[in-house]
Amino acid sequence: MARRDRSGYGLGIATFLVYLFLYAPIAVLVVFSFNRSRLSGRWRGLTGEWYATLASNRQIFDSLLNSLLVGLVVTAVCVVLGTLAAVALARGRVRGQPGLDAIIYTPLLIPEIVMAVALVIFFSLLKMQLSLTTVIIAHTTFCISYVIIVVGARLAGMDRSVEEAAMDLGANEWRTFLRVTLPATAPGILSAALLVFTTSFDDYLITSFVAGVRSTTLPLQIYSMLKRGITPEINAVSTIILAATIPLVYIAQRLERGAMKLRTAFAGFAFVVLLMAAPIVARSWSSAANEPQLNIYCWSTYISPRIVRGFESKFHCHVNYDLYDSNEALLAKLQGGNVDYDLVIPSDYMVQILIQQHLLARLDKSRLPNVWANVNPRFLNLPFDPHNDYSVPYAWGTTGLAYRADLVHEDVTSWDALFDPRFSGHILLLDDMREVFGMALKKLGYSLNTTNPDEIRQARDLLMRQKPLVKGYNNSNFEQDLEDGDAWLAQAYNGNLTFAMRDEPNIKYVIPKEGCTISVDCACIPLQAPHKELAEEFINYFHRPEVAAEFINDCGFNTPNPAAAQFVERWIRDEPAIFPAPASLDRCEFMRDVGPIIALYDRYWTEIKAR
Repeated sequence: MARRDRSGYGLGIATFLVYLFLYAPIAVLVVFSFNRSRLSGRWRGLTGEWYATLASNRQIFDSLLNSLLVGLVVTAVCVVLGTLAAVALARGRVRGQPGLDAIIYTPLLIPEIVMAVALVIFFSLLKMQLSLTTVIIAHTTFCISYVIIVVGARLAGMDRSVEEAAMDLGANEWRTFLRVTLPATAPGILSAALLVFTTSFDDYLITSFVAGVRSTTLPLQIYSMLKRGITPEINAVSTIILAATIPLVYIAQRLERGAMKLRTAFAGFAFVVLLMAAPIVARSWSSAANEPQLNIYCWSTYISPRIVRGFESKFHCHVNYDLYDSNEALLAKLQGGNVDYDLVIPSDYMVQILIQQHLLARLDKSRLPNVWANVNPRFLNLPFDPHNDYSVPYAWGTTGLAYRADLVHEDVTSWDALFDPRFSGHILLLDDMREVFGMALKKLGYSLNTTNPDEIRQARDLLMRQKPLVKGYNNSNFEQDLEDGDAWLAQAYNGNLTFAMRDEPNIKYVIPKEGCTISVDCACIPLQAPHKELAEEFINYFHRPEVAAEFINDCGFNTPNPAAAQFVERWIRDEPAIFPAPASLDRCEFMRDVGPIIALYDRYWTEIKAR
């Protein structure tokens, strides 16, 4: 008896530990959504300000509404069509059922990237503009299988004699389905609905390929925002989603156990759905559909809500902005030719590629007087667009060296610090082939754009020797590791560190004495832009000194508009990471297209990452 008691005690502890492992991260997320500090790893007291901030954050709010809209529509379509298909298959009324079973499972077995590419090609062939409609269609294609499988499993365990008895008593097939089959399968249908909604709501990869204008979903928004670290707003919106999900799970469990009537369950489910859908209806009623629309596609860190509101007010239009997380994602969208973006913000090297592929429209320079009057000539007429026919500079920065002064205990001035064995296990490099090779080449005294195979090989060998010292390769939230003290030194983009340095004064940023990458992101207009003149008005408006200063204050990145400095908040203006001394840029280089030798870079990078 004592042994059995001890066994039960141990089992209870094990169960507790399993649940703790599963739910502790969720509990931490909820608690830190009320944390006064912006640093996710530091507790500074309770506050509800992040929920207030969330309510005024148009990007997150719109993306959340898009996710809810897509999830609800996809769930409704999949439940109706999937349930009918499951009934037909379960009752053996379809010829070639083994082949159909294989078709049903195929969307679940195909890699997501393959399905994403297939869907993009399919929509391009149909000349369908990428939008929320294409997102809904895409999600339906891979979610409907869940309904057929789950409901089909419920039907397989159902006693068919009950249906036969109903029909013997005079009920036709439709009445039998409504009165007998549907109530018996309701728990399975509700479970399938929850599974579909969750799968649709969470999807990132396929959505990133098929989303178009005004169709950024919450996963796309959050993934793009991760380049600035996990913010309290993300914790807050995740908590709200969790709060909405718990009642649905509770209803499904009660219905499955027979502890809740079918009508009560569906009424509860409908109430939660309507509660989530209410903001969507409110937005649709308040949307300015009759105003001119400007569609922007850019990085999440490059949009200032104040600038958007000011432009909308002055030009009586509505600005829509969708987000990408890489230049390659932008390229893929424009190559598809079925998106209606008016303004994009590619990096310098990508501008050259877009020009070569004839994807950009020529600018009407006469409509951009603020650009030519205010932009630093250093950032004009660069090699990727020698006469600024297709692009004008939007923001610029450097890729230098960040470190924790309280952990390194010495001034860092050289890339040599990233190769110091004393800091082994606390060094971060960017997960970017050209940037990492550029750092190594600069340390060796070579150009980061070298095409000399021997110099590239030397950089490879140097990086191979450094690999055991490196904690990881990270270009999404390296500032978070620095804030938490997990990393002591990191190769870093300066603009990503602006607010991290404000919140954690021990983080320092330097341009190494050997030099580093200097980059400029540019405002461009796609060739098929439907509102080209309005896009040019936005570019010109952005380069007003006071407007460019709002961008710096809100986003933390510098602009090539020196006249903006007088309007910039003093703490940013005094930060050399954002406003470096001109002499420190003397050995910096813009990244260039290196041509066919890029294959050698790729091969060596694969060797380094695989080691």
